[in-house]
Amino acid sequence: MKKLLLTCIVSVIMQSAVYAQINTTDTQSAAKFMVYYNHGKADSLHILLADQVKPQLPLTTMAATVQQLKANLGNITHVEYLSTAQSVNIYLATFERSGPVLYINFDKGNKVVGFFVDVDKREKVGAVTIPTTNAVIKGTLSVPEVAEPMPVVLLIAGSGPTDRDGNSQLMSGKANNFMQISDGLKLKNIAVLRYDKRGVGQSTTTKAAADVTFEDMVDDAANIIKMLKADKRFNKIIVAGHSEGSLIGMLAAAREKADALISLSGPAFAADAILKTQLKGAVSPDDFAKSTAIIDSIKAGSTVKQKIDPKYNSLFNPSLQPYLYSWMKHDPGKVIATMTIPVLIVQGTNDIQVSVNDASSLKKAYPKAQLKLINGMNHILKQAPADRLQNIATYTNPDLPLHPELIPTLENFIESIAN
Repeated sequence: MKKLLLTCIVSVIMQSAVYAQINTTDTQSAAKFMVYYNHGKADSLHILLADQVKPQLPLTTMAATVQQLKANLGNITHVEYLSTAQSVNIYLATFERSGPVLYINFDKGNKVVGFFVDVDKREKVGAVTIPTTNAVIKGTLSVPEVAEPMPVVLLIAGSGPTDRDGNSQLMSGKANNFMQISDGLKLKNIAVLRYDKRGVGQSTTTKAAADVTFEDMVDDAANIIKMLKADKRFNKIIVAGHSEGSLIGMLAAAREKADALISLSGPAFAADAILKTQLKGAVSPDDFAKSTAIIDSIKAGSTVKQKIDPKYNSLFNPSLQPYLYSWMKHDPGKVIATMTIPVLIVQGTNDIQVSVNDASSLKKAYPKAQLKLINGMNHILKQAPADRLQNIATYTNPDLPLHPELIPTLENFIESIAN
């Protein structure tokens, strides 16, 4: 049980990605390529090469290539199937340091017939690019085919390495909840822009991971709001933030004077309070006392290098502490109390990460807000049982639809704003 609780806790912290789900015949070979590369095993990588390629790429060259790539771009964090052309299956691998990606070509025998670094070419219909001071944000803008101006919703993802579809690289499967929201609202003649967070998917940043702050996330959202406000196709800008994205949305919407705000499963308390609450039931009393001291030090602006049980190190890694510090400075309850625009608070009763109490507290802080509690909806906005194991299982089921009450709830609120 404690392990499951820690899984939820760690999901609110920015971490490196783990294996992506790969659904083709080259699954094992692609996974091996990533493991061998990340461990610097040039000899094992060389074995994966097709026989006709080995003379062109001797082991010494392979070793030098891997060393250079790791020095410049870091480890591979994510591998996914891209396409098939002329009997060659093409995989795309992303690195720790955002920017170029690695294309890996496999033949029918699952042998590597080539790999090369190039720009990410996964542009899709509706693709948008938003440059900022130190990042380039990529997203998808879904626009209904109607002539008159329409409302547009900006979807802001929660914590961790989450892409435009609502999928986290920390999970072994996909949720696709943001894609489903976009599809559902588009059918109601409501446009939606969703985007990869900086350093995730196709979005890049010139900042090192240890230098990224919560304010950077707010700046990204604010820049997108500016872009949408300049687009004459849209008459209302509604910002919808999920989980941690709720707070980001509040700050960005207030800064850029959006027309309305939607909080989806948004916490009502500052990050330090959230971490303490979640840790209290997941760790031993001794580790909780140590963790509390570390959290308090980070909130005070002090970098902590104190050792703790290795299984909790992911929460307090020094490289994550600047982000935690910048996040802890903002209290959602205090921020929402300053809002002057229409607000909708949506919360599921079977959310195991954010409680109904959070939603009620946000409502109390901003009494003018509308509060909608959806019975049986969980944190990823889908219908799920209260049982923790069964609830978590929905996080990686892309075929599971959104809770049936969600889209009508959003539509009704957006229509009230648009009219």
